[in-house]
Amino acid sequence: MLKFNQHTWRVLVVSGAIILLTACGFFAKPEPTATPAPSVTLKYVSFNALAGVEDPLLQQFQAEHPTIRIDKQQFRFNSLQDLTSTPPDVMTIAPGVMLDQAIAQGLFTDITDIWQQAGFADHYPANLRVLSEHDGKQYFLPIGYSWNAIYYNKAVFAQYNLQPPKTWDEFTQLCDTLLANGVTPLALSGRNTFAALLWLDYLDMRLNGSDFHVQLETGQVPYDDPRLRAVFERWRDLVVKGYFLEDASNLQALTSLTAVIRGDNGQLGNHKAAMVLTGPFFLNELPDKFRSELDFFAFPTLDPGIPAGEVVFSIGYGVPAQASQRQAALTFLTYLGSDKAQALLNQNASAGVYAPASANANQGNLPALTQQGMQLVQSAKTVDTPYFISVDQKVQFAMSEMLRGLLDNSTTSQPFDLDKLLAGLETARQAQ
Repeated sequence: MLKFNQHTWRVLVVSGAIILLTACGFFAKPEPTATPAPSVTLKYVSFNALAGVEDPLLQQFQAEHPTIRIDKQQFRFNSLQDLTSTPPDVMTIAPGVMLDQAIAQGLFTDITDIWQQAGFADHYPANLRVLSEHDGKQYFLPIGYSWNAIYYNKAVFAQYNLQPPKTWDEFTQLCDTLLANGVTPLALSGRNTFAALLWLDYLDMRLNGSDFHVQLETGQVPYDDPRLRAVFERWRDLVVKGYFLEDASNLQALTSLTAVIRGDNGQLGNHKAAMVLTGPFFLNELPDKFRSELDFFAFPTLDPGIPAGEVVFSIGYGVPAQASQRQAALTFLTYLGSDKAQALLNQNASAGVYAPASANANQGNLPALTQQGMQLVQSAKTVDTPYFISVDQKVQFAMSEMLRGLLDNSTTSQPFDLDKLLAGLETARQAQ
């Protein structure tokens, strides 16, 4: 399941009614007392990754709509299960297999009109629009997106006179240089399958192209396909060479990030590496002073004949088709697409944890890394959603097993059996 780092959600509730009593002249009949608009409660379910981003939005919306109270809750199950049990009125959602399945089952409201009114048809990066578009209609209102890249410690690179690589040969030479100087090149969180499988995303896209990768995500490619086998063999080769931290299979997401930090004087742990493949949403867990140690480069090219694609995680809102307060929910989404709300989102984007959905954002006010990430995505020939949220749950579980076997580099374990691991994935694919 899709998981994010924990934050404390704050729900700001503004409720009330304004009663106006007017009296006319001495001989005039009194006007009837105005009836206050009835209050409604908007049930909103979300996960806990965007509290700092959306709290100001909720506060401003409720101040301007005092008759709409937002009851913010956590997902009880996953997005699809919540939609089919007791649908909320508004839901945080991301393009991926669950959104696709929900739309196919008629569980989301068509919000193409709100998209057009908010200008997303013109301002949202063109290569991202297709992620939430179905039969020419939109069911998802984006607030922002995050890129993914290889983040590195600038001081470590400077110490060994290293430059960000562009090709795979340059990348492996860089890793060998780090190893020769006693520095583990790469951190990876084997305990966070979502983050770890970014390696599958990029290796497959760089070796086989974006079209093949989409076919893989949609279950059209058997896992014993020789092209896919080459991806896992390439990844396994990195493990065998010692490019990843030895206990990568046991590292949590935050531990893999702090491994790239040096200014902590060892207080964040003894696992240290020079680079990590990740995105800014995960890095939001790090204090600013540590994030400032980092820069990033695009995943290296393996085949110059294959256009470089990027993996993008987009986040936004949708309205379930069976929402009990559907009109209030649409009012909320209309507000989210307004210039006022977009201005608030752009302010929060200055924290560098995501890029604003609107390409009209004043990019000059955004951090250099955010501008760099936006350019990376907007210049990509193709973009795709992360593998982990694009496949069926059965395949997710099987891939977690594959990951443990792939990262196990101990001499006491059983020999690495790629055939067995691929057979497990193929069984899960056929069971979808």
